[in-house]
Parts: sequence; structure tokens; C-alpha cells
Amino acid sequence: MTRPPRPPDLIVNFALTARRSDGASKEVISGYRPIYKVRTGYWSSAHHEFVDATGVCTGQQRKAEVWLLSPEAYPHTFWIGRRVEVAEGSRVVGVVDVLQILNPQLELFARD
Repeated sequence: MTRPPRPPDLIVNFALTARRSDGASKEVISGYRPIYKVRTGYWSSAHHEFVDATGVCTGQQRKAEVWLLSPEAYPHTFWIGRRVEVAEGSRVVGVVDVLQILNPQLELFARD
């Protein structure tokens, strides 16, 4: 999938922890669109473009640019160092650690 036509919202360190259903190592590539647990009871779709790599395999970590589907719906919910669960449907497949917040609307301590 192509990247969204606007600047990314976040830079994260993405760690893929899940395996495929047959137990083999899983791989995801740039354009990957899982969901993020933005807050309790609220998940948002996210688009990933991996930096300096085409993708990531189970057990690996990679830096990624992230575009959230509707960042205006959950302002002030991210901070540097925040760890966020990443899922495919109801199955958690990894975590991200927020390295940089590029969309000031998302930053917890941003001033309006």
C-alpha cells in the first residue's frame, strides 16, 4: 500500500513478537496496517513505513514512520517512551515504543 499523502504522525521502534499460525516466523513489510491500542477500549488503524529496511520479522525491531487513521479523534494521547500494543484484529502481534511525535496534536503535553 502507498503511504498516506501527509506527513507521518509518529516515529516508533516497532517490535514484532507474533509468529504465523503454523508457528513459523512472521514478516511484515512497509505498507503494513495493523491497529494500535490508543487508549483503553479504543484502537486505531495505523500505516507503517519502515526506515532503513523493507520490513521486520518475528523477534526483530525496526524504526518506522507511522500514520494514524484519525489522529484528531484522540488528541494528547502520546508521549516519548510510551509503549503501545499493536494488533491484527483481536490478536496482539507486537509493540511500539514512541521515539518521536511529529503531529503536535497527539502529544500529551502539547499546548493548543
